[in-house]
This record gives sequence, C-alpha cells and structure tokens, in this order.
Amino acid sequence: MHPGAIRRVVFATDLIWICLSALVAYFLRTGLPLTPDNLRIAFHQSLFLITMAGISWVLVFYRLKLDGFYGGYEFVSVLSQLFSGLVALIILVASAAYLARDLISRLLIFYFAGLFFLGALGARVSVRVLARQLSTAGKRRRVLILGNGRIAREIAERIKQHPELRWELVGFLFPSGEDFGELSLQTERNNQLNVLQIESLLKQEQVEEIILASDRLEQAEILNLIANCRRRGIHISVVPHHYELYVTRPSLIDLDGLPLLALSENGPTLFQKMTKRVFDSGLSIIALILTSPLLVAGALVLWLQHRKVFGSESRCGRYGQVFQMYRFDSDRVPADISGLERLLQDLSVTELPQLINVLKGDMSLVGPRPETEDRVKRYSDWQRQRLVLKPGMTGLAQVHGLRDESSSEDKAYYDLRYMQNWSLLVDTSLILQTVWAVANRFFSTPGRRLNLSTTQNTQHTSVELPLADRT
Repeated sequence: MHPGAIRRVVFATDLIWICLSALVAYFLRTGLPLTPDNLRIAFHQSLFLITMAGISWVLVFYRLKLDGFYGGYEFVSVLSQLFSGLVALIILVASAAYLARDLISRLLIFYFAGLFFLGALGARVSVRVLARQLSTAGKRRRVLILGNGRIAREIAERIKQHPELRWELVGFLFPSGEDFGELSLQTERNNQLNVLQIESLLKQEQVEEIILASDRLEQAEILNLIANCRRRGIHISVVPHHYELYVTRPSLIDLDGLPLLALSENGPTLFQKMTKRVFDSGLSIIALILTSPLLVAGALVLWLQHRKVFGSESRCGRYGQVFQMYRFDSDRVPADISGLERLLQDLSVTELPQLINVLKGDMSLVGPRPETEDRVKRYSDWQRQRLVLKPGMTGLAQVHGLRDESSSEDKAYYDLRYMQNWSLLVDTSLILQTVWAVANRFFSTPGRRLNLSTTQNTQHTSVELPLADRT
C-alpha cells in the first residue's frame, strides 16, 4: 500500500467522520429521536459546522501530516499529533463561527470533538493494522542500500518503521575498503568492490531496487551502474549529497529536465517568534500553577535531606549566549539517595524550576536541550546550527530517548529535524509525548524502571564518541 494512497484513504475517512460526528453530536445535544425528518433537520443545522470543520481539517491534516504513518508506528506520537490537530481544528471552527456570527453550542462542540477524536483514532489504528497485515502477505520488494554512515542507517531504520511500503531490506553494500559487517549478502568480503561485482551481487540476491546513499563511487561508475540497473529493471533511488546539512525542507525545481534542490534558509518570522513566546509564557504559568504541589513537596524533601533546595548550572542558549539554568539541587548520578529523591528525578520534578528560565526568556518549552560551554566549544559547524533556536526543557531528541550524556551529534540530528518542521502544533505534540513518557516512568514498576534506565545509559555510552572524531 503506497503512502500516498494511505494518506488519501485516511483523509477521506476523516471527512466522513466529521460529517457523522457533527450529526451524532446534534442528536446528543438536542435529545431528538432519530427519524428521517430529524435527520434532515440535523444536517441542515450542522451544515456550517461540517463545512468549516472540513475546510479547517484540510489545512491541519496536511500541515501536520496526520495520516498516522508519518514518523513511524509510534502510537503515542500519533495520539499526541491527532490531539494537537483537533485543538487546531476547534480553534479554527470557533473563530469562523465568531466571524460569521453563527453561534455554536459549547456542548455541541464538546460532543463533536470527542466523537471525531475517537473516530479518527480508531480509523488510524484500523488502517495501520490493515497495512501491517498486507505488508506480510505476498511478495515483498527487495531493497539494497548502497552506502554507509548515518544516512544509510537512517534509511534502514525508516524502512523498518514503514512496513506498509512492503520493502524487504537485503542489506548494506559499501563500495570501499570499509565493507560493513552487517551486510546480509552471502558473498566473500572483498576489500574493494567495483561496479561489475556490485551488479553480480544484485543479480544473485534478486534485488529489485537500490538506494544510493554513498558518495564514494566515481561519477562514471555511478552512471554505468544506474544504466545497467535500469536495463535489468532494477529501480534506482538517490539520496542527495549533504542531505544531513539541510535545516529547512528542500524544494525540487525542474529546470528543463535538470533537477535542482532549492534550500531556502528562512528563519522564524517575527510573528512566529512572538506567538511562540506567548505560547511559552502562558503555558509555563499554567504549568507552574498545576505543578505547585510537586514543587513544594520536592523543595521540602531536598531541604530536609540536604538543607539546600535550588541550584543552577551554566548552559549555552541561543547563539551560544551563556545563562544560568535552574533546577532542584539533586545529584544526577547519585551513589546513594533516598527513594523520594529518586522519585523526584524519575518524574523530572527536579527540572521544573526551568519554567522560571522560560518565563525569563532564557529558554523555551520545546527546543534543543542546552549544553555546557565545554561541549559547545567543540561543536562542528553542522552541530552549531542547533544554537539558532532557544534551548528547550524538552525536544524531539528527548522524546526519542536521548539524554544529556548522549553525543551532541546524535542530538543535533533530531534538533535540526525539529527546526525543519517547527510549529506551535508540533510543540504541543512534543509536550504531550513528554508528559506521556514521564507518566509511563511513574506507572512502571521500580524494577522495570531501573532496568530501562540501565539499558538506556548503556546504549548511549556505547555510541558516544569523542567530538573531535565525530566532526
């Protein structure tokens, strides 16, 4: 099932659910019996809601990519994205009703929102289950990645995250002396593979498509390889060179058959900065009010144990400007701490004082996590791009499990992806995913939580390399 077809199916289902949710919400609001005459009245009374919700959903759906497949098969991600899209939908509909002076009952909106959310979520779960079943039925397309490094690993990971593509990853093939050990082809490992040997391997393994993610082949070799593969019916996909350097989404320009990738390095506008600032300030005040019992309890625990509550650490913010990041004074790598203090760390209560940094303007709720001056001094030019935005209390890297001890390059990869897709709705989605992750740690059993923490730390340590080697 092609992703484009999936997107159209999900979108059509959403439009149907908008109509059904509006009609059912009308009957729930009025308590009228379901009769043909009442159904015609309900449709007439709900026409404005259906029309405006449909138009608004077109904008929201394609802006946030709410098909339920973008970003992989993470249910929490889909749930948070759909909720953010629903919030945007209700705001747009309410604004349109206010401008048109067409008053809509708040109870009707509540019923509509709940019904549409459940229906849209159920539709996505059903389509995903169907896509998984179809992906295991019949013949799968055998794909080989020609390349190495981060881009090749990223392609492989995304193929695994999207079984609806019906791609079977044969393995990696590196045309260099650094032939990769995870190559699944049952052949001898030569120190150097030329184009003819690559073509022989493709034929032997019945490869139907190759993805070029390497710049190690000469131009003439690439042209010969592509020509020979096309003659044999093998499809070719090419990852543009320096793909990892893109901070904004590239657009394809067809210049008389010559493909050009246009990179428009446009930063956030003044209006976007202002709305993000208002969003951060307003939500931080609400968060401080809601979490005040946790803040008081945490401060009391630390005062009784250490006679010291608050601490600060020097961090680099936007454009590398140094600021003091606040937190509760609790050792992050404790030798022996009480269960209450460990619980404060597991629930991230120790990080809540950073809401004050957000109100001061040093940080944002969502953005790249701030790092120490020592790390920032060793940034490569590529990593330094993450300093364009204000640092955040959470971010895309943290949602994917990266922590302070993770490598700066790994975090920069996710931070730059966040910069490509930034919007207030994306921020809302990431905040919801962060809340879910914290809640999941709280409801996990202590033994399981400890095992997970140990596993994550081990994993991050294994990929950590000196920054000088990684740049």
